[in-house]
Amino acid sequence: MNKAVIYVRVSTKDQERGYSISSQLRLLRDYAGKTHLRAVKEFRETESAGKAGRTAFGQMVQLLRSDRSITEILVEKTDRLYRNFKDHVLIDDLGINIHFVKDSRVLGKDAKSADKFVNDIQTAQARFYSNNLSDEVKKGQRQKAREGKFPRGMPPLGYIRNGVSRAIEIDPDRAPLIKILFEYYAEGDKSLDQAHGVARKIGLTYRKSGRTLARSGVERLLKNVFYTGKFKWNGTVHQGDHPQIVTDSLFERVQETFQARSNGKTGAKSFVFGRLMRCSQCGHTVTAEIKKKRYIYYHCTGYGTNHKVEYIPENVLDEQFADFIGAVTIPDEFYNYLKTCLDSEIRNTRTTLETEKRQLELSSDKIQSDMKRTLQKNLDGKISDELLGKMQNDLQMKLTAVNYRLDNLSKVKSEEFDRAAKTIELSHQAETLYFKANPEQKRKLIKSTLSNCNLSGRTLCVTYRKPFDLFAEGIKFDNWRRE
Repeated sequence: MNKAVIYVRVSTKDQERGYSISSQLRLLRDYAGKTHLRAVKEFRETESAGKAGRTAFGQMVQLLRSDRSITEILVEKTDRLYRNFKDHVLIDDLGINIHFVKDSRVLGKDAKSADKFVNDIQTAQARFYSNNLSDEVKKGQRQKAREGKFPRGMPPLGYIRNGVSRAIEIDPDRAPLIKILFEYYAEGDKSLDQAHGVARKIGLTYRKSGRTLARSGVERLLKNVFYTGKFKWNGTVHQGDHPQIVTDSLFERVQETFQARSNGKTGAKSFVFGRLMRCSQCGHTVTAEIKKKRYIYYHCTGYGTNHKVEYIPENVLDEQFADFIGAVTIPDEFYNYLKTCLDSEIRNTRTTLETEKRQLELSSDKIQSDMKRTLQKNLDGKISDELLGKMQNDLQMKLTAVNYRLDNLSKVKSEEFDRAAKTIELSHQAETLYFKANPEQKRKLIKSTLSNCNLSGRTLCVTYRKPFDLFAEGIKFDNWRRE
């Protein structure tokens, strides 16, 4: 009785058309029994046959080379085995018999030239079909890209696909964390290692696995134009129809930081206000230099621009920054009122979290009970192994999601309240801290409260970070509680 191996394969498109691994296996096993061949190994593949170097295919070839007692390959038909000439030649060189069961044809060393010719034609047809399918797919992807639709299936971290409309939407859990990471690195004096540390600290993880990002993953994220509402496809940047997480200007500042660090130009942080401002006329970074070995002046770098470059003494900028910081310094009464509100919110949230926690625990228990019931149904012969595997996989994914929410339920809220408490404390003492601070402490205070600092001539214009923008507005009014 000759030894044989069975090779079965489906691609995604085949599965959509109703083909399956199980139907091929039944056919080939029945054939082996009828022809008195002993199948010693079965290889199952779920990749395209047009792709050389398939996993199971390679394992089969390796076995056939090492065990010369195996003389037969059983396969459904030509395009199940190969759709490229490289694999065709590879199998041919093994010098064994190939049984194309559906075609009722055996191809081997002693096969007729007519049979070999037919097989070559079928391989060429299969290769043409594979190449043509690839061309059609690429054509469709190019058209989708021109229409602003991201051609790939899975969008980057921070986005999810709507299960019904298939539109790309913002992941509400991760998008805010990604924006924090962009803003942190855009400050210009932070290393990629520090950004990686921040990503871990704020809990930025992959949605399915729950794993934290590696350093290289943080770098790819910060360089991905997708977060601005665009995407790159075949070397061209397209305007996408998905929402943006970061603004174009924030993304550009991050890329400039990468460029500056690669050029070794990170020494500006030695000046108090170095790399904190941009020129309102041309958008270039405002830099600093020392005059007469003692006076520090700030000015636009002015690369490629024709506008007049003004030099502003450091003490003039210092006074303006102090005024902006002073504008968000909340009075004692306001401070005590906010602390009372926060304490009340913490108590209410704890009650809500306890309720949500109980609901999640009930969901977890129900999913585990469902998993036990499906297993029992399989043992009772009511459902097949294949259906059991699918149902258990779906339930496990739901259980993982519920457990992830349980694990992070209190953590996220605790971090939010901690940030809120620190923000209130900082705003209460902001002005005092600024005047007492050393240069590095001043930089940190400015970065914590202000963003988009622009110089228009000798006048500093800023945007307050949230929630300092609310403080700045509310403090102006007598009835600041309402404001």
